[in-house]
Parts: sequence; structure tokens; C-alpha cells
Amino acid sequence: MQDYIKMLYSVGYKRFYNANEFLFFEGEIPKKILVLLSGKVRIYKTNQNKEETFHYILAPSFIAEMPSFLKLPYPASAVCVGECEILEIDLEIFKKHCVGNADFCFSFIASLCQKIRILENHISRYSQSLKERVKEFLVENKEDLSNFTQRQIAQKLNTSPESLSRVLREFKEEGLIKTQKGKIVNINL
Repeated sequence: MQDYIKMLYSVGYKRFYNANEFLFFEGEIPKKILVLLSGKVRIYKTNQNKEETFHYILAPSFIAEMPSFLKLPYPASAVCVGECEILEIDLEIFKKHCVGNADFCFSFIASLCQKIRILENHISRYSQSLKERVKEFLVENKEDLSNFTQRQIAQKLNTSPESLSRVLREFKEEGLIKTQKGKIVNINL
């Protein structure tokens, strides 16, 4: 994908964003194709005054290519986590570039498929109970658990610290986990 992005440099405009600077807001109509060249972008939605993070996009990657390509409103908002370099490409120029390059089109389709997989994971995660989601998180992050505070885990699972605390208390009572100084140090799931 790196090679295709380099090809787009000649048709796009590089722009630098600072940490906490917004790329777009939910509901806006896209005017350009955005490519993250460096940095990290957080995709999130605000519901009832609560922010829910859907995904972090790492460079190099297209950002919100589906709504941009189809000229649909952005379904979520995007903010730079740190300093970011973004390549902005006019949509019509991008489409012309796609028509003449089948390999590039396949790369673009692969990027869309990756976003679909992220969405599928998000949907399946929210069809689980909180207890199941916590178990899954603990197993998937077994080696790194000592690096996470319970507040960080709650944030990653998009739940309240109080709800997470109740589930962890149940797991402790059942002997499934051990904690020390607010961190999970051992799991037996």
C-alpha cells in the first residue's frame, strides 16, 4: 500500500495536524479522500454526552474512505491523537486515478475490507454481555494486563469503571483473577 500512497502524493495536498485537532465531525459531507501518512487518529461517536471510541487508525491508512467515496455523511468523528500528516485528495481526481490503475483499486478495496472487519468485530463485541467482553479482553491482553489500570480497561471496553469493577469483583470472588494495587496480576480463565 505504501507504493500506492506515494503515487498519490502528486495528486494530493499534504497537511499537518496537531494533537487534538479534528479531521471531521459526524454528519459532515466529505469533500476529499484522506490518507493518514503519519500519526494516529481516533474514530469516535458521541451518544448522550458520552464518547465511544470505535477504532484507532494508524499510518499509513485511508480514513473514512467509504463515506468519502460515496459522498455520504461521516458516521462518526475523527480527531488526531498526536501530530498527524494527512494527504488530502480531491475526490474526482482520486476516482480518475482509480480508473487507470487496477492494482491500486485492489489496494483500495483491501482497505475497505479491513474497515468492514473492524466493524464486524465491533458488532460482535457488543452482542456479548459485559462479563464475556471482560473475559475476552483479559485473555487477549494477558501478557500486558499489568500495564493497564482498571479505568483504562473500562475505557477500552466502552463501559463505566463501576460496571467493570463489579465484574472484576465477581471474577476475584470466583478465583478467576488476582489483583494487586488496582492492577490485574494473574488470571485463571
